[in-house]
Amino acid sequence: MTVPFFVEEPITWKKVEVPQEILLYCDEYTIDTDREDLRYLDCVYMNMGLYGNSPEQMREMRRRYNYSVRPIFD
Repeated sequence: MTVPFFVEEPITWKKVEVPQEILLYCDEYTIDTDREDLRYLDCVYMNMGLYGNSPEQMREMRRRYNYSVRPIFD
């Protein structure tokens, strides 16, 4: 479990907590960025459905993507 992370909704500007599943996916998908970076925030907004896309389709995409951590060195 990671530290709670909040983003602001683009229309109402209310703070919303990001689900852990999305945080884990975006941590793995944007491995070379910080959580304050625009690329990371874009991943979070897209997976939360705040751009108008379907949250169910995004959930299915995350399920298909195996976001297990792969060590560089054994």
